[in-house]
Amino acid sequence: MEDKMKELSEKIIRLLEEKKAQEVKQIIDDLYPTEFVELTDYLPLEQIIEIFKLIKDDEKIAELLSELNSELQANLMDALGKEKASDILEEMDTDDAADFLSEIAPQESRELLDLMSKEEAEEIEELLKYRENTAGSIMNNEFVALPEDLTAEEAINKIRELGQEAETIYYVYIVDKRGKLIGVISLRDLIMANPKAKISEFMEEDVVSVLDTDDQETAARIIADYDFLAIPVIDRKGTLLGIITVDDIIDVLQEEVTEDIHKMVGSSSEVYEDKLIKADTFTRAKSRMLWLFICMIGGVIAGTVIRSFSETLKTVIALSFFIPVIIDMGGNVGTQSSTVTVRALATGQLKLDELWQNIWTETKVGLLIGLLTGVVLSTV
Repeated sequence: MEDKMKELSEKIIRLLEEKKAQEVKQIIDDLYPTEFVELTDYLPLEQIIEIFKLIKDDEKIAELLSELNSELQANLMDALGKEKASDILEEMDTDDAADFLSEIAPQESRELLDLMSKEEAEEIEELLKYRENTAGSIMNNEFVALPEDLTAEEAINKIRELGQEAETIYYVYIVDKRGKLIGVISLRDLIMANPKAKISEFMEEDVVSVLDTDDQETAARIIADYDFLAIPVIDRKGTLLGIITVDDIIDVLQEEVTEDIHKMVGSSSEVYEDKLIKADTFTRAKSRMLWLFICMIGGVIAGTVIRSFSETLKTVIALSFFIPVIIDMGGNVGTQSSTVTVRALATGQLKLDELWQNIWTETKVGLLIGLLTGVVLSTV
């Protein structure tokens, strides 16, 4: 795949130089959005901008742009101009548009919102009010909600009317006159139902949902546990506000796993968001220094302890050969403990209020391992 994309990027650069715009457009049309994202890794920014200027369909641009990282999105939107950028944002899913606007300067965000239609701008602004990493911040407010007094046939006709604007219609949510969520029906059940039956007769009333203020990890865990394709988001009054779809949850899980891995090695995950290894040398070094400094203090303390036994080491030189083993074993046990703990926190097996108990357990495990390995080393 890597070789294919490299060859394709070289071909596109050549076609752009030869002014063969139609052939370039055809290549882009034949690619899946995820393939296009991979292709951008092999293209200079100037060529990527040129490609986007060739695409006239705002919906197509929005689809491709949604898959790119925030830095590249900002560069492209800037190059396309504010008028074009506002048109593209209107074609994006509201959650993707809100994500983009939250990453740029507030003044630029305001200017783009002012250029958009009032209805679209209000929907996006509603999402921008939520704190980062909450369920409300990643939900999409384009969904299908129906009143309970419709028949199955009427509901299907209504879906045909409203479905074009919805992000997904795997599930149909049922609300009362005040907009309170009271039921859910899968599209399959709706199609299979008696056309004349009221949807209130066969809807699922025990709806699994998340609060708009819940952490996004809560939504991710529920979707994973229940194998849902989407989950409704409500406020404390039970009013249906939006939905979170499985594609958004995959992004959340990727972010959380990346964060957990960086925590394991004592590195700030914020530096690596969207950029991973593309941050400059100083920034990458700064993100690692805190934990390395703490480790250095630990090493100094260990060295002080060893120095207190200097007379013993002079007498029994052979003991000095075991110092590297002791240091390495301490590091290995610490790495194992931190990995197990962080992973347990990430999967929900370990709750925050159980953290100190787990630390005490891991301390006992470390002491036991130290005792057993000490016995083994004493025989050497």
